[in-house]
Amino acid sequence: MQKSTTRSIPSWAPALLALALTGFAPINWAETPPPAPPAQEHKDVPVVSDVAEQKIIEHMMGANLGRLKGWPGMIFYCPAEESKVPALKQVCLDSYKNLEALSVQNHVNFHKARNSNDVALLPHLTGRLKVIIDVVGTEPGSEPSAITAHISVLAHYAHAVNRATEIAAPQDSSQPKHPTSIPQHVDAILWESTVIKAGTGGLDALVQPVASEVNEKLKTFFADYDKANKLP
Repeated sequence: MQKSTTRSIPSWAPALLALALTGFAPINWAETPPPAPPAQEHKDVPVVSDVAEQKIIEHMMGANLGRLKGWPGMIFYCPAEESKVPALKQVCLDSYKNLEALSVQNHVNFHKARNSNDVALLPHLTGRLKVIIDVVGTEPGSEPSAITAHISVLAHYAHAVNRATEIAAPQDSSQPKHPTSIPQHVDAILWESTVIKAGTGGLDALVQPVASEVNEKLKTFFADYDKANKLP
């Protein structure tokens, strides 16, 4: 009768087996990076649906239009009218003629500021809007040439206060007031648009295209102004 024998596995055997297996399949000893954490949600930033977002934008556009209502007139200023570059000065002169014609057509009181002092003071004294056309261009003689005209319609507020004062914690009266809580003289942009033209042939070749496009933008503004003043 044959006796069965039990043999114990040497302690070095598992290590030898692992070493042998490395010849058949490489082992990646690098640790697998943990999955990226989900993007953090900012609880202070609301999630707005597309439908709600569209309604909010429409409401904002309506509110912006309403801000053009009731102003007693406008003060016009084009700083480049004093420029030494004839092309930029001509854009201002053409724009002034167009503004004058549009103001007559739309029965809007209109005044041309003589200089920067006028445009800073008159809206404050008269309560009129400021219509600023800022015209800049590339260096004369450079090619290609470009002219930009930025139209801004601004309203002057003498006692503007930052909304942050409404949501900030009460301030210790013994401490100096934060600038946002002190009424400021500010110019608020109620309407704006930009015209950019570029090409060869120098700045003079761009005067007519720029002035024409500025005129179209001004027509759009006066149409918005008329629409606003017909609101209930």
